[in-house]
Amino acid sequence: MGAAGQEPALGRPQPGKVWNFSVSNAIINVMNVTDRYRLEALLELASVYPGALAAAEIARRRSIPASFLRRLLAELVRSGVVAASRGRQGGVRLAQGPEEVRLEVLLPERSAPSTSPAIAWLEGRLQAQRREVLQAVSLATLLEVERRQLAAGDWQI
Repeated sequence: MGAAGQEPALGRPQPGKVWNFSVSNAIINVMNVTDRYRLEALLELASVYPGALAAAEIARRRSIPASFLRRLLAELVRSGVVAASRGRQGGVRLAQGPEEVRLEVLLPERSAPSTSPAIAWLEGRLQAQRREVLQAVSLATLLEVERRQLAAGDWQI
């Protein structure tokens, strides 16, 4: 607990770190680095849809480690979110339009077993809220938010 019995502030996530808060001994992750890189890569592909990009170009534009990105893209190809082609005009592209890709599919749920019924209850509530938010947001919506905030020069939380 913080001053005067208040919950501690969450603070700002640091670049490349997990933004989380602690409840008793449980850590509830909001978004990890893998999720962030996955969304960064998909936003780049959404920005050129229906075109394709080389993995190296996505890595360069979004400052994602190339080897990590290749692994993420392979997972996205296996899941059917991204299609890959070889050759001179090859690369990766979204398998369907950005408006059809829901964030719920892109950001898997995580939970750790809890020995506390109160923490299990809280985790269940948080997962339900998370699912509701992610079901309502498409990759196209996220791209529009990014474009507006970059144009306005206002991208910090």
